[in-house]
Amino acid sequence: MSNGQESADVVRRFFDAFNVGDIDAAFATLSHDIVWTYYGPEEKIPFAGSFRGHAGVRQFFDRVTRSIQIREMTPRSLVGVGHQVYGRGIEQSASLATGREYRVEWAHVYEVQGGLMTRFEEFIDTATVADCLTA
Repeated sequence: MSNGQESADVVRRFFDAFNVGDIDAAFATLSHDIVWTYYGPEEKIPFAGSFRGHAGVRQFFDRVTRSIQIREMTPRSLVGVGHQVYGRGIEQSASLATGREYRVEWAHVYEVQGGLMTRFEEFIDTATVADCLTA
């Protein structure tokens, strides 16, 4: 049984690994059947949509790295309540196509089961992201 602190610790381990470029360690925190969702207009944001499993999350990050350079992805708070973790943070990125930058706050919802993230949802100002990605 997972408590909120243990769930939040899993998410922290993901961010710690991701932010130093240790993708294998980041993926070690994800269940093999994770559902990863970035809400937004898929016709304007290439990495918007739902992605399933490790292959889907790799596809998500492949689309991200072909579209933007993430300069900062920092959680400001991660609060665990049972199997749910609620996060708030900041992202600063630049579009590879336009060179334009954006800095936005985000809200994330994670579900953690058996010590692994099983669900991820990102809520962000997608209008700002889409505007930055288009000329």
